[in-house]
Amino acid sequence: MSHAFLLTFLTAILTPCLADQVAFHADSQYNDGKYGSYVTQTFKSNPQVTAVPVVNFVKPFTSCDDGSYLMIAPRGDAADATPMILDVTGSPVWASTQRYGEVYNLQVQIYKEEAFLTFWGGNDAVGGHGIGTGLGADLHVFTITENGTALVSIYDTKYTNLESEVGYVRPGWIWDSIFQELDLETGEAIFEWHANDHIEVAQSYAAVNDATERDPWDAYHLNSVEKDEKGNYLISCRYLRALIYIDGRTGDVLWQLGGHKNSFKDLSGGKATTFLGQHDAHFLTKDGKTFVTFFNNNADWDHSMDDQSKGTRIELDLEAMTAKLDVAMFDSTTKILSSSQGSYQTLPHGHVVLGYGFNGAMAEFSEDGKLLCDAYFQPSSTFGTGAVQSYRNLRFNWTAYPITKPSLVFDEQTLYMSWNGATEVASWLVVDFDDEEPTTAATDDNDDEIELHVKPSRRDPASTTLIHKSGFETEYELQSGTALRRFLRVIALDSTGQPLGTSDAVEIGDLADMQAEADSIQEEKERIDSQTVDQRILIGIGGLAGLSVVFVLVWSFTRCRKAEYEIVGCRHFGLEGKENSIRGVLNHAWQRLRAKSSGRRDSGDDWGDLAAAEGLLTEEESRIIALQIPGIGGGYR
Repeated sequence: MSHAFLLTFLTAILTPCLADQVAFHADSQYNDGKYGSYVTQTFKSNPQVTAVPVVNFVKPFTSCDDGSYLMIAPRGDAADATPMILDVTGSPVWASTQRYGEVYNLQVQIYKEEAFLTFWGGNDAVGGHGIGTGLGADLHVFTITENGTALVSIYDTKYTNLESEVGYVRPGWIWDSIFQELDLETGEAIFEWHANDHIEVAQSYAAVNDATERDPWDAYHLNSVEKDEKGNYLISCRYLRALIYIDGRTGDVLWQLGGHKNSFKDLSGGKATTFLGQHDAHFLTKDGKTFVTFFNNNADWDHSMDDQSKGTRIELDLEAMTAKLDVAMFDSTTKILSSSQGSYQTLPHGHVVLGYGFNGAMAEFSEDGKLLCDAYFQPSSTFGTGAVQSYRNLRFNWTAYPITKPSLVFDEQTLYMSWNGATEVASWLVVDFDDEEPTTAATDDNDDEIELHVKPSRRDPASTTLIHKSGFETEYELQSGTALRRFLRVIALDSTGQPLGTSDAVEIGDLADMQAEADSIQEEKERIDSQTVDQRILIGIGGLAGLSVVFVLVWSFTRCRKAEYEIVGCRHFGLEGKENSIRGVLNHAWQRLRAKSSGRRDSGDDWGDLAAAEGLLTEEESRIIALQIPGIGGGYR
């Protein structure tokens, strides 16, 4: 529906103050920890949003603005675990106000053609993976497939014989790495795979611990699963230092990249098949070639192969069974080495986003590996401490209309407005009203009614103000002299002026009283101005009337000069009061006399004689002429 009616209330689009704390840009004091181990900000309009970091951009993400958002889930010794969405300036778009325990893997996934935010929340206190009862979903994997099924990772304890790489044999407990493909409609497991059924624990690079039931040995550590178009699965097992390709029907291992039982000839001198602690493996097809991509940590808790973690793209020839390093991506400005966690995401336009997992950082690279943008959520001097972690840092397009209302707070003559999670707000319409005033309504894109509370003010509706949205929280100071009623609301508008939602009302208290007094003064001024205008109009009309009188008098005087005989005769013969009658007689006679005598009068003839001779006068007229009023003979020439 049309919402052009809103525009009738607008006077100007005003620039507000940004309430958000502005992001840092290559700030050395930030990186030195001078501002703290985790710099966060709070918002007056939404005090529940408390854990949003103030980002330090070394290379601003505004240079990588493709319209998508940054999706992170910070946690750690310094950070409260919170899934959140940031824009490219670092301002929050959404931050969860609920607590889920530890949070992992915030991302956008499609189910039945509808986009959803998904993440894992729970207890990760045991061995770097989730725990629960039964075969509960683990924190590492929850992926919705194109077929509408879900891939989930599971860790379950198992009592078995333990074989280290040196052949030591004894019974003990392990964490068996499992994944399932589930029917999301029914919850039924379509496919289930157990690492210990297909891969002996002797392939593990992890040192054997006590392997008790209370402290099982994590021999495999599955951390990613992906299903390809053939129906097979690509998995990453961190402690096997390998990517493994699994038959989707039998569960058999078809091939393995890296690890003790590597299947490929390395054409890059070991750089394509040697990696450590890797995460987030995916297939990539480009120009008819097959690649695997992953985040190469180059480290785990006990080992390291390099001084920094890298995004890695490996070209595979599945016929010749060769592997070649295509690109290794890394931040040359700061060597970030993450001993756990991490992500590798290929964007639709070819750029690559790396999340540094154990360290609060993410970066974007060109397709050929050039660093374009990077952001730190913690001081670089605290990298490696685990103070701020985010398992995967990703980018997605996202559109959201929250079911909550926009938030509005009035504090010290300033309005603070926000709407946690709303992506489409472009401006705020501020309207004032009385407490008993009814509301009007409009509908949103889903034809749901929205209360707008925009009944026009009894005063000039110019008091309604449109404010450009800025950041998460928009701040607007009420200017002195602005006429406002007792209550205010804000209406969130999109870029086309469509109303999206309305806040609850806030009372502006004493400011409204001051404004009411200002209104009274203004109304009195307008009344005086109106009276002054009226007086000027009356004076103008009076002036015109005076000029008219003068004109009439002058005209009348001229006529009287021409008929001087009337006035003189009347006064001389005592005919006062009969001037009009005599004037009419003479005028009548005069007209007939001129008409009859045209061309027959000599210059010396007397007008009275001529009139009598021609029989032009009535008896009364003749009597008047006979009076011989002085000047009558020469009065009309």
